[in-house]
Amino acid sequence: MSSLERPMDARVLARWLGVEGAKAGLEKSKTCTVDFLKELAAGLGLEVPNKPKRSELIDEIVRVAARRIDRPVDQLYQMSHEELVEYFERLHVEPSELLDLLKGLDLDPGKDGRRNLVEYVARELAETGRFMRIASQGNSRSD
Repeated sequence: MSSLERPMDARVLARWLGVEGAKAGLEKSKTCTVDFLKELAAGLGLEVPNKPKRSELIDEIVRVAARRIDRPVDQLYQMSHEELVEYFERLHVEPSELLDLLKGLDLDPGKDGRRNLVEYVARELAETGRFMRIASQGNSRSD
């Protein structure tokens, strides 16, 4: 029995490797056929078109498999702000999943939400870049 004949849990794969790692693994695998991807998708409850594009199938499989929020929206509505923050942090929910949740509820993070995300990403990039520049100046002085 080959490894692909045994059932594979796409959710475990996504948890172990993360979204990008799972996508890369499935895309680069020489033994992971479109038929196998169709089986994975069906196991996640996804409807698969007759002739899906491999990359689109992988994206959808990983998107669904990487979901960490396991409570229905009605339960989420019953939780306080603090409970929701603790729940999302405990599950290590990806920002993309939070954005999908908002989209599913027809909610727009709005200008402030986007601005906070932009500010965070800009701050992290600027800080990392600053440290990289300092490190490279230190390396060039030691030559």
